This record gives sequence, C-alpha cells and structure tokens, in this order.
Amino acid sequence: MEFHVITDGKQTVNELTVKLKMLHHDVDYIHIREKQKKASDIMLLVSNLLQQGVPKEKLVINDRFDVALLHNIPNVHLPGHGLPVEAVRAFDTHVRIGRSVHSLEEALRCEEAGADYLLFGHIFETNSKAALLPRGVEQLAEICERITIPVIAIGGITPSTIKMLKNVSVHGVAVMSYVMASSDPIAALTNLKEGGYHAKTI
Repeated sequence: MEFHVITDGKQTVNELTVKLKMLHHDVDYIHIREKQKKASDIMLLVSNLLQQGVPKEKLVINDRFDVALLHNIPNVHLPGHGLPVEAVRAFDTHVRIGRSVHSLEEALRCEEAGADYLLFGHIFETNSKAALLPRGVEQLAEICERITIPVIAIGGITPSTIKMLKNVSVHGVAVMSYVMASSDPIAALTNLKEGGYHAKTI
C-alpha cells in the first residue's frame, strides 16, 4: 500500500523543511499543497527539500505546474478546479499526473483524459471537511473496481479507519493532519502503517 503525505498549509517553509526531511524515508510521496503560500515560498521549500536530499521523484507539486516545471519535478497533482488533465498531458507527455475526484463519473472522465492516478475522498469524517458528509468505503470500492489506474483514498485516514479498507482494492492512502499536525510525525506514520498492514492492495 502506498503512503502519501500531504502538507496542510499551516506551517512555515522552515518547519516544513525539517518535518518533510524527517518523513521522506518512510513515505512513497510527499504532496506540496500550500494554497496560501506565494509561488516564491513554494519554490524555496522545494529547493530546500532537494538540497536536504529528498528525492525529486518523491515530491508531488499540487496545482502549481509552473513550480514543478522550474524544478524538474516529475509529479503534479491537479485539484478539481485546476488545470485540465488533457492540457498538462499535451504539454508534457512524461509528467506523472494525479487528479482529485469526488464521484465515479469524474473518475472515469479523468482516467480517459490521461490521469496516471486518482485521489478520491473524503472517505471518513474529517475536521477539514466537517460540513460535508464523507463519501464512504462503498463509493471508494466501486471506483476501485471500475477504474484501472491507481486510486488513493483520502480523508479521515487514521490507524482505526484504515482497517476499514481491508476489503477494498485501493492502491494507497493519503494523509494530512494525522501526520502533519502530530508532535511526533514518525510515530503517527508508523501507527498508520501498522493499521494498514492487513488492508487489501492491488
């Protein structure tokens, strides 16, 4: 099972540099999702991480395709309101493109458009989406059965909830606050992995 960690937009460039350097050995991908930061700050963060030895192959730039291009980062993630998958694919045939989706119809459309993987959620209740009902495991399972590219589950993923994915052919999980807001992110990630050992993967 792949483990993706997504930044939460609540920490400084220096804080993120320290935390992500600490985490990168134990995750498959680190998503730089900093909506409130200026492009120059995101550029600085990526530069810091690369200088600290974080492999560019593990970095995923959320929304800011320009930052990915300037740093030659091979992975971009497009939010629902972001650039069309087709436009990014036409510009760069080699970049790995992820897309956030919230329904089966959207998932099918993005797969056809050329996305390499999908981020689907939110699956469980989460404080960041407190006003919205979670989409649940059943919807996740349906998408995993219908989609041929990898599907990553996001939203309320904890050591307790990840166990509920054991009968779902999900490719991985993405976490934000559970790890990023923890005073001990390594321990949080370890607990999460232990909870996911028995999850069914593809």
